[in-house]
Amino acid sequence: MSWQPVWVWPEGTEQPVSAGKLEITTGGTGLFTYDEYYVHAYPSALDPVHLKHLSSRHPIRISAGDRNGIPGIIADAGPDSWGLKVLAQDLGYEPSPLEVLVKSPDDGVGNIAIGLLDQKPPLGKLSIDALVDAIDRRWAGDGTSVAPGVDRMLSPDTALGGAKPKASVLIDGELWIAKLPEKGDPQHLPYFEAAALRMADRLSIESAKAKVQPLAQERSMLLVKRFDRSGALRYGSASALTVLGPAGQVIGDGRTYLALARRLKPWVREVLPGTLDQLWARIVFNALIGNGDDHPRNHALLKVRGQWQLSPAFDLVPTCIRRERLSLSMPFLEKDKQLTSFVSAANLVQAAPAFGVPIEAAHRRLVDMASKLIDEWGAVMTEIGAPESAVRQSVCVIEWGARMLGEAKVVDLAAVERTLKPRRSAGWTWSPS
Repeated sequence: MSWQPVWVWPEGTEQPVSAGKLEITTGGTGLFTYDEYYVHAYPSALDPVHLKHLSSRHPIRISAGDRNGIPGIIADAGPDSWGLKVLAQDLGYEPSPLEVLVKSPDDGVGNIAIGLLDQKPPLGKLSIDALVDAIDRRWAGDGTSVAPGVDRMLSPDTALGGAKPKASVLIDGELWIAKLPEKGDPQHLPYFEAAALRMADRLSIESAKAKVQPLAQERSMLLVKRFDRSGALRYGSASALTVLGPAGQVIGDGRTYLALARRLKPWVREVLPGTLDQLWARIVFNALIGNGDDHPRNHALLKVRGQWQLSPAFDLVPTCIRRERLSLSMPFLEKDKQLTSFVSAANLVQAAPAFGVPIEAAHRRLVDMASKLIDEWGAVMTEIGAPESAVRQSVCVIEWGARMLGEAKVVDLAAVERTLKPRRSAGWTWSPS
């Protein structure tokens, strides 16, 4: 088959409908054509920017250099790098980007799947008890009675690679993602990430629900509830990489928080001001916990009640190392005609107007967020059941937050204001156009 069907689960429904078809030409160009029934029954573009032309007669072209000709919102439904490694191991060869989507289960992020659904591999859902038992046996050196499907998840060929191994588990009828421990991981990493997600919630940043599952040998694993699922219902999802478009795939002006703010407008429209305010808060929180792994695949939009909005925050991982400086994965400020991702209290405050947050309000919020992080981090670690050794190891988060708070208290707001005046006099405005 030269083309593959694309399926979507409309919001509020448990069954998929045909949204269109995707073909990759011999030159690598992608051609996506909407299904005629979908155009009339569900007149809503899968992607309001890159797939906005709802036509069953004229295919939409996607260049070969743009995620291998696959529309971003469809590519997002594919497995991550660890899933790719497992799939290649199962197939015995490296599949093409289109094959990856076709031969993967239909449990990808969001509400889209590609390929013939009745030929998809079965979903690998485990009970939490079965997964814990398998991991404990493997760590104890006893893999003889581990089920083959589970054994593959824990295979050294996959679990010890550069990507994080994951498994889907069912807890009380809901899908959760289990982040499996790897040798070489900091012992208490799951507690650090769970605490960061809980702390973000306390700071008015909606975050994914998470908890820590203790394992044998004083190990543990993180469980994160999927926010794109509710029982059998699915919600649309688009990564920030998809929102940024082709320019976001390479380091440069198109792969920044500033570019993301501009690109969000056609997606979120009516809720743009609140979305940008929340995006700035997430930049600040990543800076406060020392998370420099905030790349475009670690931000996403979720479609709820027909409206795209920021998804709950996820993959918030504090870095517990001694450092003198920190940079985020994407620049968030243009300073002296240069883009910078360097974290400092002054830079965070100076960046705020580009996200619709006034300078003085940004300064107050930065001080408040840093203060609460310092005061409440220990309580959050206790709340999630972290052992005392994990609480002691995580003191680095408090120390880094204290450093940021110290900087924030001495930020010269007048100097920050002066840096913005030339832009304002030249007609500069915070609102993306």
